[in-house]
Amino acid sequence: MKKLIHIIPLLFIAPFIFGQDLCSGAEIGDGSLAWLVPATPDVEDSVYIYIDVSQDPNCDILVGDPGPFYIWTWSPVQPDDNIGTWNNSGDNAALEQVDGNIWRFGMIPTEFYGVEAEEIYDKGFCFLIKKSDGGTGGDCSAAGGDFKTTDIFLNVPSPFVFERKVYSFPDVVADDTLYTQLDDVFTVFYNNNIEEKPTMQNVENIFAYMRVIGDDGQTYNVSSLSQVGNNPALELVNDGTGIFSLTMIPEEFLADVLPAGVSPARLRFQLITWPLCGSDCAVDGDFYFVIGCP
Repeated sequence: MKKLIHIIPLLFIAPFIFGQDLCSGAEIGDGSLAWLVPATPDVEDSVYIYIDVSQDPNCDILVGDPGPFYIWTWSPVQPDDNIGTWNNSGDNAALEQVDGNIWRFGMIPTEFYGVEAEEIYDKGFCFLIKKSDGGTGGDCSAAGGDFKTTDIFLNVPSPFVFERKVYSFPDVVADDTLYTQLDDVFTVFYNNNIEEKPTMQNVENIFAYMRVIGDDGQTYNVSSLSQVGNNPALELVNDGTGIFSLTMIPEEFLADVLPAGVSPARLRFQLITWPLCGSDCAVDGDFYFVIGCP
């Protein structure tokens, strides 16, 4: 079976915080598990989160259940006044059944979360779907004690952004999918000319702190954070015009990174300058490249 690389650019735009991530380990809403309507929403207007619980790769305890179901969400912030408690969801968090296992949650995000639009575009939505009483805090297996889906992340692309700071070639097409194979060449670009962060403007070098999430659920570093600047394979090439690029054939690039029998499921990039000096030396945001099978 040929593998395709599904790319969701700017998936988690947030301050560079070493080892911390509001949605660490979450499944990416890829258009089959979860998606937004509209796809590029004005978050000061009505937005729907759709979820098909039958597509959850980890939790099937809600499949075929007539509900009711509720959203439990913690990013961009946890809106406690609207979602209630784990064991007693609030009415404002109720979902509507669309068809069978497909449910949706409607809201005006800025009002529901009580934050500015920019924070929503920067952080995206982290959430899960659960029964009003989410359970005892175990897992989502039949004997686990919880009645919920897996954690899910949805990028919230702004309809007002026309120039992208980080992009790829081949570029994404419909449904945020890049049609290429693991043995094909692809390139990640960073346009420093439109960088808004003062400490990252007119930089001389850019390195990729790159991690690989395997299909075993484990995370593997191409190089540890402290050694990124000592790995020339992770340095982006500066073409002299402020455009930096990293080109690879994923199958070859990752050959010595993953253990035998483990395939890449997701690539995670953070772009940094060297020597590293904390968040001032990093492009804000994590950039995920999600791998799947057609």
